[in-house]
Amino acid sequence: MERIKSIAYGCGGQTTAEYALVLLVAGLVVGVLAVFVKSGSLASMFESIVGGLVERAGG
Repeated sequence: MERIKSIAYGCGGQTTAEYALVLLVAGLVVGVLAVFVKSGSLASMFESIVGGLVERAGG
């Protein structure tokens, strides 16, 4: 009887759905990062950070 309950109420499908959700979110993060890098915003952000640090250092 316990085997039937474990088959009927098992968590195997839930685990698969959780893995699928994690992969979907990871794909979305990679996509957003790729768009951010291709737009050139990353380079300008890096330049402004480094420029601010240089100013504060007195250079």
